[in-house]
Amino acid sequence: ADEDGYAFLGTLGNLLTKKYPDFDPRNYGFSKLSQLMESMPERFEVDSRETGHPNARHIYVRDRKSCK
Repeated sequence: ADEDGYAFLGTLGNLLTKKYPDFDPRNYGFSKLSQLMESMPERFEVDSRETGHPNARHIYVRDRKSCK
């Protein structure tokens, strides 16, 4: 995570699949991990950041409970 507590979603996804190889957001009704995280706003804060490319954005997430 960065100094504000946000973690890059791509890195988070890689860590999840290493620790839990059978993890798949589709098992929870979502086609993407970002959609799963956005469905839980009471727990996770999702920040979409612009890149140098017009059609690309980086998604970062932060656990609201660890920010307090």
